[in-house]
Amino acid sequence: MNYDAYMLLWQNAFIQLKQIDYINKSDVQVSKVLTYSTFLIITAGDAQIVIDEQPYHMQRFSIFHIGKSQRLQITAQQNVSYFLISYKGDIMYKDAFLQHLQIYYQPFQTHFSCVPANPIAIHTILQDMYSKWQSGSIQEHLSVKASFYELIYRVFQELADGQGKPHEIDKAEVARLYIRQNIHQPLSIQTLADMLQISTRHLLRIFKARYEVGPQIYLQQLRIEQAKQHLLANQYGIKEIAISLGFEDEYYFSRAFKKATNLAPSSFRLKYTSQMSEIAITSENHFQYNKNQLAQAKRFENGENEIMMEKMIQHIKLPFLLSLIVLLAACNEDTSQSKANEETGPDTADTRTVTDDSGREVEIPVRAERIVTDWYLGQILALDVVPVGGVTANLDYAAFLKQHYKDGAITNIGTDGKVSLEKVLELKPDLIITWNAEDVAKYEKIAPTIVFAEDAHPSAMEEIEAMGNYLGRQEEAATFTKQFEDRIAKAKKKINDVIPEGSTFTIYEMFQKNATIVGNSSVSGGRALYQILGMKPQEKVQELFDTKDASRGRYEISYEVVGDYVGDYNFMINFFNKDGKLPETWTNLDAVKNNQILELPSEYYFASDPLSGLHQAEELAGKIVDFTKAQQQ
Repeated sequence: MNYDAYMLLWQNAFIQLKQIDYINKSDVQVSKVLTYSTFLIITAGDAQIVIDEQPYHMQRFSIFHIGKSQRLQITAQQNVSYFLISYKGDIMYKDAFLQHLQIYYQPFQTHFSCVPANPIAIHTILQDMYSKWQSGSIQEHLSVKASFYELIYRVFQELADGQGKPHEIDKAEVARLYIRQNIHQPLSIQTLADMLQISTRHLLRIFKARYEVGPQIYLQQLRIEQAKQHLLANQYGIKEIAISLGFEDEYYFSRAFKKATNLAPSSFRLKYTSQMSEIAITSENHFQYNKNQLAQAKRFENGENEIMMEKMIQHIKLPFLLSLIVLLAACNEDTSQSKANEETGPDTADTRTVTDDSGREVEIPVRAERIVTDWYLGQILALDVVPVGGVTANLDYAAFLKQHYKDGAITNIGTDGKVSLEKVLELKPDLIITWNAEDVAKYEKIAPTIVFAEDAHPSAMEEIEAMGNYLGRQEEAATFTKQFEDRIAKAKKKINDVIPEGSTFTIYEMFQKNATIVGNSSVSGGRALYQILGMKPQEKVQELFDTKDASRGRYEISYEVVGDYVGDYNFMINFFNKDGKLPETWTNLDAVKNNQILELPSEYYFASDPLSGLHQAEELAGKIVDFTKAQQQ
């Protein structure tokens, strides 16, 4: 938004104030098309705002400018306070330039918003304006007009200076509306997150915080409710309903429906339609049934269904066969274990229901034994559990973890994002743990599946506690936490005994065309150095942490400015320059020339799970101490 252009236009504006309203109440339901251009200022409370189909969630002081003829909706159950200032504006032309600016920028029609850094000053102006407007006197209204220009000035000043920020759209509500409008389409969490310009994990977190369930389970609930309506309408077959609602196949739809309602779709239809009409299917009353249902009834009567089943078997496709194999295998295991289950007694539960990090309710084993994960190897090993399946990234680039399991004990199921379902099926897992909510649909055909999200748990210890709860290993989690805290305390003391006070630290990653600065909460030793050991980032590094958004835990920088981030202690991970051909802007640094860069092997420092972080922190402590002593000699 070109604030200079808008301020120039407002400077030459002629304004007629039409109305100033102040509302302070609960249970607000407003929906109207605005007669004039309007400022809406929310001063307190929690409200849902929709401006021409653009939703916002208000929980703090916020200012909105809304053009004439736009629709405004305000919904608030609890108490909310807001001002509405309606006005009519025009530009007093001095030349063609101003006319061009008005046509291009449409200052009185443009929708914009501001969350001010100094709301108290603006609130004071608003209270004074409303009080004087209520008086009705010409003198007071003139004063209100002057205050209105001051309000405009303060809003644009905050936005132009970068102190005030435009109010973000309500991304959780946008996601919900998108899901409702696309109920019949497969839901891609990644696509939805990209559309909202946020990470998938952030999307899952804000959606669950607002609606108490994740996007996938919300979509599933919508589909089940729609399916109920279709079944009660008694016009479509189960396969047609499944396809129309975006389910992969009839089997998966039936399973999902039964899980939600405790009834198979056919049983649901039979139960509830029979309550509406108990008339038998005959040629005399067939008008109550559609053509397909009447034909099906006649086929049952004539014994034709056995012939149809033989023909259907010849056309069964692989996805259904896979589902059938899994189902039969599960039934077989249930049969073979029935005696053991009887011995444990009727009061002993084998499963429990949990809510995973995406908001899904999942029935999982009380104490899972055969676990497959597509990312969280370290969190599981920390609980003295060796999963039966893991991915290449964890098996080849988390070398500190290898001491916690025997070679060959964990089957490689593929790479992150390209997991082999055949290998997973062969492992016969009783629980699958994934980071990707989009993969749940295919995984849960094999075994119960939970979504685990690292950023749902602020610290390493909270990650372990959460994983311990999911796996039924609360005691193991408590044991690891105690050992972790004791060992980290020793590592911190070891460092603090030798380094000068106020020492700063930097971790570089060297790529082919650029370098990166490692962030303070995830990959490449950043979590171990800054979060676990509590070391102080170099000043410019800290500025990155405070002002920039990391990309996959890193901040990309040019080789031209690597010298700006040199700390007292500098670590380097070399990914794509193994031949040592680094730019002169790096090799000419004093720290490099004086051999004061500590290199970290990528295969040991790629991982950021708590167990890897513990080993990394202890090794970093050793390197820091050895380097310090060498410099002191």
